[in-house]
Amino acid sequence: MSHKIVILGYSGSVHVIRWAQGLAGLGFDITVISLGGDKIDGVETIILSAGPNRNLGYILQSRRVRDIIHSIKPDLLHAHYATGFGLWGRQSKFHPFVISVWGADVIDFPRTWLKKKLLGSILHSADCITSTSHFLKQKTVQLFGDLAERIRIIPFGVEIPDVLKQVRRDECTRLVFIKAHRKKYGPDILIEAVNEAVKSGLKLHLTMAGEGEMTPLLKEQVKRLKLDDIVTFAGFIENRRMPEFLVGHDIMVMPSTMDSESFGVAVLEASAAGLPVIASRIGGVPEVLKDNATGLLVPPRDVHSLTEAIIKLAGNAEIQKSMGLAGRKFVEENYLWGACLNMMSQLYEDIMAGRSDV
Repeated sequence: MSHKIVILGYSGSVHVIRWAQGLAGLGFDITVISLGGDKIDGVETIILSAGPNRNLGYILQSRRVRDIIHSIKPDLLHAHYATGFGLWGRQSKFHPFVISVWGADVIDFPRTWLKKKLLGSILHSADCITSTSHFLKQKTVQLFGDLAERIRIIPFGVEIPDVLKQVRRDECTRLVFIKAHRKKYGPDILIEAVNEAVKSGLKLHLTMAGEGEMTPLLKEQVKRLKLDDIVTFAGFIENRRMPEFLVGHDIMVMPSTMDSESFGVAVLEASAAGLPVIASRIGGVPEVLKDNATGLLVPPRDVHSLTEAIIKLAGNAEIQKSMGLAGRKFVEENYLWGACLNMMSQLYEDIMAGRSDV
């Protein structure tokens, strides 16, 4: 008989979707309880209404969630994101209980004494905590040192696609940005750096994938800088289409500005497709990008350094190729999705078996 697992997480998140479907594929009986979101294919999904105020929705739905959990009687409860979904888990008083911290929940949320106290009560209610990076574990331990022994590092891996970026011999270098259009990801900084790099005589094209609250402002910035022929807005790219989309480019750029960039899945996706990456030396990014080996790290919010990095890579196809191949090998050796999935599965098995070393 398969083990029943209840996952508390947003069913519209590609990360929650992949964990739920991946664990179901390993034989676990998965139920996802989400606040808003969409039905996950092949997984029992219970979607509760967020109402007009999402933060209030977590509180208003907590009793119902508790009742659902206890009616399912799972073998293990797992909340993805400490605040909100972790609150549901704490309020349910169900055990064994695992919380996965994601970044902003630990780095951005506890900025007042009250919020830190709330976060602490949620995390201390868990039997085990998972973190995608050493950086995020360190940040969590800095807040609550007594939790160090409860934290396990389980990265969010990626698959190696069948397609691989090919080195082009034309003069134009194709850059790509694949994050949401939000200030924390630095899309405006990238457009400014591209503008400066073009002034140096480089032939560049930048594809801005994704969407967000900054999209209208970014389009205005492109128009103001007269980059209409150089910058293209591609809109949202589904995760299943991402490898094929990436290999149509030469370099992925991720100029994030905040420490809540605690891992960097986008870096791994680009590396797996054979692209070198230029990214900010911030948060957990240096764990997934090896400077001068799989790409280049630059100081965050530094247009000049970002421009120089773009010029350095764009001007050398051989460096692009060597870094791209090194990045793909790095992913194969450290961040394969199947291996990460097995790590989570083994953690579940160990917790449910009551092994003392968990």
